[in-house]
Amino acid sequence: MATQIQSANLTFKYSFADTFVFFSMNGNASATAIDLNGTEIPYANIVDTSSRDKRFVIALAPNTKLDEKTAKQLKENRYLVLDVSKPSAHDIKKHVDRYGSGVWAQNHRQQLASAGKENLFHAVTCPHCAATIDLSECERTTYVYCPYCASIVNHSQQLISNSDTYTICDECHMYDRVRSYSVFYFYFLLVVYGYSLKKRFVCDACATSIAQRALLLNFIFILGIPSSIYMWIKAQSGRDPYFQDLAKANKLARRGKYQEADEIYDRLFSLYPEHPGLLMNKGLGHLHGGDGNGGVSLLTRSLKACGNYLPSIQFIQRIQQAAAQAK
Repeated sequence: MATQIQSANLTFKYSFADTFVFFSMNGNASATAIDLNGTEIPYANIVDTSSRDKRFVIALAPNTKLDEKTAKQLKENRYLVLDVSKPSAHDIKKHVDRYGSGVWAQNHRQQLASAGKENLFHAVTCPHCAATIDLSECERTTYVYCPYCASIVNHSQQLISNSDTYTICDECHMYDRVRSYSVFYFYFLLVVYGYSLKKRFVCDACATSIAQRALLLNFIFILGIPSSIYMWIKAQSGRDPYFQDLAKANKLARRGKYQEADEIYDRLFSLYPEHPGLLMNKGLGHLHGGDGNGGVSLLTRSLKACGNYLPSIQFIQRIQQAAAQAK
């Protein structure tokens, strides 16, 4: 095994989403299970986790045993959605993924052993989040994608791409620097006035477009202008010098101007040869520009560089589904 499970406990405060409570409940994540106010859910019964802001989502395996009160909180018969007050939802996800991934990989190893295929088991530890990445039955490629934190590493367990900074944008679905932005709109219509505030996790190119739109909509009301300007400046500053032009390349790619975008991507390959995220962006540029064969070829090339790169896998699956529906 790539990761040895050690005793560890992380206590937290939570409430179930969309449920009003006066006091938060107590939770605990150990090395083997997560305990929700006395209801223990072994990691073997968890199939996926996600977090965003204060929200932590647990996807459960079918037939997971829960007490009556907890079972009533299930969404779509498989999701538990928690609003976490302390510590952060991200910290809880990282803890559960770190120890849970070891359990899940060990279970897979036992399944392979039962079938006489234990020699196919292979796993590495993500140097960023310490989760166990199960690569069993996967072709060995230059890079490895961590499905838990979305970082990219190599087989020497060196961090190539830190997902805290570079990952997939929520809106354009391209690889770039992604950060959270608070988007503020103020409105005043005769006797009706108010505001809206929404947090969005987007890349620099999308953030610039959103800031421009927010500035235009807030212009006549003044109050929203400072936040729009701040968002614009934030999106333009502090970039890694090497990736300074990545946002520009992505913007060109989304417009279908893939020849111009390719020139920038090809320069970036000098430091990160065959980087799967850059290859995916390049492929999406060709798809947006009407070069379907070139786009699919680049997405396939992305997977040859990183066999488990989930973003490219998802795009290829969508293309295949669209092609099947068109028949």
